[in-house]
Amino acid sequence: MIRSGTALGALGSLLDRSLLQMAEASADARTYDRQAIYGVADVWDNNTFPLFHAATAFTSIGRERRARAALDWMADLGPEQRSWMIEQAEAAGHSLERLLPPPVAKPLHTRDYRGQVSPPFIPLTAEAALELGTDYDFAAAEVRTLLIERVGTRLTGSLVLAAPRRYDGGLQAADPPELNLRLEDVTDVHFDSNDRLRIALHCRPAEIVIGVGASGRLRATTGTVYPDDPAWHLSTAGRAADQRTPPRQEQTRRTPERRRPRPEGAVLVAARTVHSVMLEIRMVRYAHFADRIPVRLLTNALVGAGTDILAAGARRGDRREKAFHNLVETWIKKGGSALEPWFADELRRILREEQLPDATKAWIEGMTTPQAEHSRLVTASDLDLPSEGELRLAKYTAAHNRHGTLQGSSAVVVLAHPLTEKDFADRPWRLRAFEVGGVSRFRLRTDAFDGPLGLRTARETPNVESLVLGHDALDVHGRQARP
Repeated sequence: MIRSGTALGALGSLLDRSLLQMAEASADARTYDRQAIYGVADVWDNNTFPLFHAATAFTSIGRERRARAALDWMADLGPEQRSWMIEQAEAAGHSLERLLPPPVAKPLHTRDYRGQVSPPFIPLTAEAALELGTDYDFAAAEVRTLLIERVGTRLTGSLVLAAPRRYDGGLQAADPPELNLRLEDVTDVHFDSNDRLRIALHCRPAEIVIGVGASGRLRATTGTVYPDDPAWHLSTAGRAADQRTPPRQEQTRRTPERRRPRPEGAVLVAARTVHSVMLEIRMVRYAHFADRIPVRLLTNALVGAGTDILAAGARRGDRREKAFHNLVETWIKKGGSALEPWFADELRRILREEQLPDATKAWIEGMTTPQAEHSRLVTASDLDLPSEGELRLAKYTAAHNRHGTLQGSSAVVVLAHPLTEKDFADRPWRLRAFEVGGVSRFRLRTDAFDGPLGLRTARETPNVESLVLGHDALDVHGRQARP
């Protein structure tokens, strides 16, 4: 039994809360929160093994000491993650703030490996707009990527602008810089890919207005901008930042994570399984995979894993090995027939990649051999085109050349839709993602997100068709949309 208020209990509760958060964010496609799912899963990329390391220390004092170190490492990744940890631990009955060291203020600007000052994410304000306009020519800029997404119940957006420099970028001026804008609480969208040249940026209190071309526009409440520009240190803003940024060797660096021994046997198998689940869920980062990642199934299979890992880790010798055997088998059983092929593939991968004791190898082989014929997991992409749906995400990427690589024009559309007419109000909806290549025109208005709206395709030539939502609120011309 893990006492409330311990570092170990808080660490285990963070995994339990993470699984619940992702399950809730994926429970119904109408409120699907892709960004929340990705953000939570990403936490466990480099924190899963520290959890197992803490849970399996020989003594309770050792487990507590390792848990504190793991929490410190996790919180040091940034103020947003630290706040998330405190909030989630508190929801689980743990006061985490008193267990963590005081937060360390991060410098606004840092230096890269060359010692050159790097730009931060800057809040979009009137001053920031003026500063950007000094260094980049918005009149000659163009939209390279547009993404508008309903996150839970809010509209958010991101915009990538290719904007020529107004300053001499020297040898690093081959490609035009990309200005990455993130927009929160988007209230107005009117975009036509045929009218994406020439940008006007106006920032006022509680409102950001971005003019695109002759008649396009985006409005949002707040936002940030990041110049992806290797020559930024030569810009007016970069030169000013250089004067007030200490040399690289004087900056406070993140303390390297302490090297820990690799877990063994069933503990290693369990750790690799949890890590693989998180990496699989994290694939929702790529919008066109949103309907292919069974987030709910995966989180339901592992629900309560944080508490269970701590309980298994507190055992000794063969009892611990048996406890982790049972834990992995329980996860597979809870995943059901739909996830059985996925778990089997992951166990075979672990068998190939890890040095395991003979007994552990025999255990895995017993669960995966002989290789059964499993039915493929059915996702929304296997279904016919729905007659209507609610738009969750629309993304457009213009054809462009970046770092010598040519990328064609494309679009991604993600919808929420009922499986049948009977499911319209009574059952959770499904996600459906479409990829469209060779996009010749992409048009989007805010009312495309006022669903549910009718969805149709219109064939224009043998190789080109339109994907249309509502009364042309979203209209994508390109090669046949494919799931």
